[in-house]
Amino acid sequence: MKSINFKFFYLLILVSGLSSCVKEESSLQLPAPLEMNTFRIMLDSLPVGSAYDTSDLFAFVTLKNDKDEDVLSNKKLLISFNGKYVTEKIKLDAGNYKISSFIITNGDSFTQFAAPKANSAKASEVKKPLNIIFKLENADIFDLPVEVTKVLNDDNAENFGYQAAEFKVQSIDENKFIKVKLQTVIRIGDIVYDNIPALFKLISWDSKGVLTEKDTLLVGGVNEVFLPKSGIKYQFKLSKWGVSDEMTLNKDQISETAVYTLGGAKSPKKLRLEEQFTFTQAGYMPSGKTIYSYDPNGNLNKIEYYDKLPQFSDLRLAWSKVYVYTNNKLSKINYINDQGSQVGYLELTYNTEGTKIIKMKEVNYDQVTNAQVEYQFLPGYARINFKYTFSNGNTMDYIQKVIGGNRTEDSASSPGGGESGLYQYDFNINPLAHMNIPNIFLSNLTKNNLVNQKKTYSGSIPSAEPYKFEYSYDDEGYPKELIRSFKNYLNGEHLFKIKTVYTY
Repeated sequence: MKSINFKFFYLLILVSGLSSCVKEESSLQLPAPLEMNTFRIMLDSLPVGSAYDTSDLFAFVTLKNDKDEDVLSNKKLLISFNGKYVTEKIKLDAGNYKISSFIITNGDSFTQFAAPKANSAKASEVKKPLNIIFKLENADIFDLPVEVTKVLNDDNAENFGYQAAEFKVQSIDENKFIKVKLQTVIRIGDIVYDNIPALFKLISWDSKGVLTEKDTLLVGGVNEVFLPKSGIKYQFKLSKWGVSDEMTLNKDQISETAVYTLGGAKSPKKLRLEEQFTFTQAGYMPSGKTIYSYDPNGNLNKIEYYDKLPQFSDLRLAWSKVYVYTNNKLSKINYINDQGSQVGYLELTYNTEGTKIIKMKEVNYDQVTNAQVEYQFLPGYARINFKYTFSNGNTMDYIQKVIGGNRTEDSASSPGGGESGLYQYDFNINPLAHMNIPNIFLSNLTKNNLVNQKKTYSGSIPSAEPYKFEYSYDDEGYPKELIRSFKNYLNGEHLFKIKTVYTY
């Protein structure tokens, strides 16, 4: 989603800032901790695929205190996914605790994943087996990392250090089943989403017409599922993001090597409004908003940015962008200040086919930036190379690595220093990717939503950077709300939170 200002390192190269076009975060009031002695259990990923539909996954955790007494015993927790898998919040009294068991099941109560215990056969598969000891000491909410491994059909509870009664393992006799490969593929506008988890309904009929129905959780990408060989006809049903699809095949039509895709296509929703709220001692207070307007053809024609200024009680227009089209293609974005005067622009030049931006010129007051853009398509990823020349004579090289429609790495360098980043995304829809709103860094093109980043700087560093991204989504896969937490880059201290609410 949209960052709070232009790239920090880029600003350092200019003689002066971008005036009113850049939001200042330094004036934000810093809050007290939100939720004392509260934590969530967090998993960076799940084995055998990192994208699961969490609606059919549940965690069961047992916690003990420093007297080895159960504080929570096999407590069932919901799981959500924001690039990382996290449980519901757990609130306890301050003290010392340990996680003594942690398993994840599906809706049928079959054990899918488990955190192995120390000295078990599976303990070597994780860096830190159970028990995991931690302390609650009147601090703000935090995420406690746990690692799990996949529970296979031939596994038993003892492999993980658990009692047999704690596991329910699903065994599959492959001689009685047919393997089928399924994948969810949904096109939103011009962008294809083919790495999304989904819940499929599998239906089979035997020779007597007896129907068997089962819900199966599929990860992102291609999945292998098992169909009973006793069936003579099979049906697959999918409902995801408001798209429904189904496929019916007779037994003699089934191929174990083919990939059967279910999905569909729909138009993207148009983002109309973003509202920002900064958390203060008085709770979340309005700190900014962005209004998006469209022309009759559905093209974005104006963005208005409102800020909270100390001398006013309400939000005031800070600046705006006006989009100019030539032959129905975006060619220029004019920058307008709060008085209605043009103070700059971004001019775009495309390749011969008109599919990619290869040059950009940005004028912002007395600052001029020229950018040359080159694209390389390499095995497994794309690379975008930027060369910037500034009006003060400085230059900067910037490189993006793009995998699956998302910028996963970038780096910027100049004689004065550098900056690099690693980025992770969830599997939901980034509305900005569908709105054709390029900037000087082409940073609004990622098709999914940013949920984690790791930044490094040489030279100057920012006063605050985001370290946590928490989304809630609507039924169509679009964000309804995002809470970003910011920290001090040097010492990791939490500074403030900003909540963004999206209206379509």
